[in-house]
Amino acid sequence: MRILLGRVRGLAFLYMLCSAGLAFACEQLPAGQPLWVRLSSPISTYTAKVGDPVHAVLTQDVVCGREVIAPMGTQIDGVVRSKHKVGWGIRYETATLELEFNQLNLGSGNTVAMSARVEEVENAREHVKNGVIHGVLSSDTFQGRVNSRLIHMPTWNPYSDLGLIVYKATFPIFPEPEIYYPSGTDMRLKTREAVEALPVASQTLADVQPESSTLDTWLQNIPRRTTTTKLVEADMVNVVFLGSQQQVQAAFRAAGWHNSDPVSKHSVMQNFYALLNNSGYAQQPMKTFLMDGKAQDMNWQKGLNSYGRRDHLRIWQWVPEGGTEAVWISSSTHDTGAVLSVKYKGFVHHIAPDIDDERSKVIRDLNFAGCVQSVSYIERPGVATITQNATGDLIRTDGAVAVVQLQDCQPVVPGLSSSPTTAGYKPGNYVFRYVRKQILTFRNDIWRANVVYGAYDLGRMAVAAMRHQPVPPMRGDDRPSVAILPNPSLTGLE
Repeated sequence: MRILLGRVRGLAFLYMLCSAGLAFACEQLPAGQPLWVRLSSPISTYTAKVGDPVHAVLTQDVVCGREVIAPMGTQIDGVVRSKHKVGWGIRYETATLELEFNQLNLGSGNTVAMSARVEEVENAREHVKNGVIHGVLSSDTFQGRVNSRLIHMPTWNPYSDLGLIVYKATFPIFPEPEIYYPSGTDMRLKTREAVEALPVASQTLADVQPESSTLDTWLQNIPRRTTTTKLVEADMVNVVFLGSQQQVQAAFRAAGWHNSDPVSKHSVMQNFYALLNNSGYAQQPMKTFLMDGKAQDMNWQKGLNSYGRRDHLRIWQWVPEGGTEAVWISSSTHDTGAVLSVKYKGFVHHIAPDIDDERSKVIRDLNFAGCVQSVSYIERPGVATITQNATGDLIRTDGAVAVVQLQDCQPVVPGLSSSPTTAGYKPGNYVFRYVRKQILTFRNDIWRANVVYGAYDLGRMAVAAMRHQPVPPMRGDDRPSVAILPNPSLTGLE
């Protein structure tokens, strides 16, 4: 009896500790908390001034413990901390933009002070370092690198060289160096310091429900890998959609995703232009992959202003054995770069290794569009946690598949653009852009079109290649357990 009583007291003590820890955890958000937001107004280095307001909305619930303290759709405000525009290209070759988000606007005059900076602009060609967005170097393009090599051809005057003149006349495309993000651009922020004075929780995460044995059974039987048309293993299946074909199509359209164009002369030229212009192609063609010998039924993708960076997935209709209703299984990956490959006779995209992040991205977008009823994460024993795709890129996953139950879409923020586009953005008139192009090209030829810089660039690439180390496989006990989460708290897990 004493032993039993002691165990009860011990359990009670542990419960008090856990409860106290949970309560303490909800007193503040720690520094380094990630926040996913979507711009609700455009911003550009061409027009922005220091101190200008910046507005965005949360696309994912901010969770503290088990409490949703700021649901998706909450407005988050900030200011332009600093910016440098390229202008004529005399002082700056690249643009920079620094944003600080300093306030959560919960409505009814309820605000929470904070400090968060940009960590990533999703699918942007620009990169972020220490909270500062750095624009592209217009000469750091396919044609710019070729130009830097041609200028080394032996001649008294490189600019009189016939080959160089012909080349510049053939490829007059010059990427826009200014930074421009339209309404609908997604960003990942990170809090710089702990956020105090949190409001009373508006929602609480639901308890985990037991999984359906029927669902679990047929999920173990779905194909785990896609293949190329040459039957080489390619992407992994990581998302399943439950709903009609119309619901799947409506969900992705509401979330701002696009279908891919068929391969044609027009799409090839669009691909080539996007590569030269270092810009986005919203409907890039996708290669055909197979699932049990069948080509995909749907393609969906989402990008911004980069040819090489995009979210994309392929979807197949699949009928479970003994079932009557079809489900939609998919493989989602995030492209991080594109090259023209001689081996594969065309453009090849490289992917980010952590495909679970892309799984979360797909769910986050569809959930913010109001198209998700619930999400289940179900383990698949025996699934490799680390492998490679058809082109040798690393794939890392927890092995689970997300099952998304769709519903008729009800946008969280009606009217907010979910499909950002930078098409047609050309600050300044033609004469201005032409003169700026000549100035930036001349600066590049002076500083980089020489043997010394070429040797440095080669050494830098070699060092970066040697530093790349494969990631060890994930242990089985690191995988998530099964969870079925109803909307709106489904984002609390991933």
